[in-house]
Amino acid sequence: MWFDNWVEHLEESGVAFHWRAPLEALQFDGARITGASLSSGNGVRADIYVLASTPFSSAEIVERTPALLVDPQLAKLRPLIEDGPHTQVSFRIAFAERMAWPRERTAIALTDSPFNITLFANEQSWPSHIDLGEEVQSLWTCTACVATVPGIIHGKPLRNCTKSEFIDEVLAQIRASEVLDGMIRRTNGGRGMEEFAILKTEVWDEWEFDPSGIRPEQPKWVTTTNTRDHRPCQATSIPNLVLAGAHTDTEADIWSIEGAVESGRRAAKIFEPEVVVKPQHKPLALKFTSWIDDAFFALRLPHVLSVIGALVGAVLVIGLYELIVRS
Repeated sequence: MWFDNWVEHLEESGVAFHWRAPLEALQFDGARITGASLSSGNGVRADIYVLASTPFSSAEIVERTPALLVDPQLAKLRPLIEDGPHTQVSFRIAFAERMAWPRERTAIALTDSPFNITLFANEQSWPSHIDLGEEVQSLWTCTACVATVPGIIHGKPLRNCTKSEFIDEVLAQIRASEVLDGMIRRTNGGRGMEEFAILKTEVWDEWEFDPSGIRPEQPKWVTTTNTRDHRPCQATSIPNLVLAGAHTDTEADIWSIEGAVESGRRAAKIFEPEVVVKPQHKPLALKFTSWIDDAFFALRLPHVLSVIGALVGAVLVIGLYELIVRS
């Protein structure tokens, strides 16, 4: 509904689309990009070129024209993908009853879940007249983000689960989260997760499940401690070529929708200075702890919160010991 209307508007404005014709290579004369070739055999000529494909395909495209690697930003694309594709599987859960949430637009990350499941209830942001599906009153969209940690039911990491095993695991991990269950009870008159009937759990079709390893239709990238420093800037040393995508360097700092939007505005601002890029709000306390955490990581120490927790625990143990000794 949104996409088709936007494409129609752009076509009426003179934009030409080449569907199912991936970009193969960029032509470079040593100073500027002079053209681009597509897999269909067609060529594209423009004043400005924006390379906004995935970091995996971007690296391949650039390497087909080795002269482009003289640019420091384009040279970062290969080390940027050194961790390979990231396995994170999206799914959704439909409930027969509407579930209340503590506040509007609450997103949840289950850090006590081996698969690091995130979830969001769509009815929080959609108008009340939107049909969620037959008999569906609440609809969660979820993502399992960690693929290497064994699950609690089958003892397999996500990447080696069958589809049915994956569904078993994510439902069990969601139900096992005491924090999530407590939140649901506080906002639903004491009723917990187990008391809301699940109509259906659906995994997106793009994932091919196989015991030898799950495979996505399109490879996904993610920010890691290994790749973070390799994120390229949007501006390159080639005056008519810019980069965009959540894998480029942004204030959002991680691979996310917010990072993608920011990168696009930063790329546009290079040619249109009046474009506004809203800065990310980071409280002073968060900036301070982030700086400390970076220092701890460089020294191979645990996360700053883990260190603070250990120190607090040690103080409490010492205090309790002295109290026992004195008594």
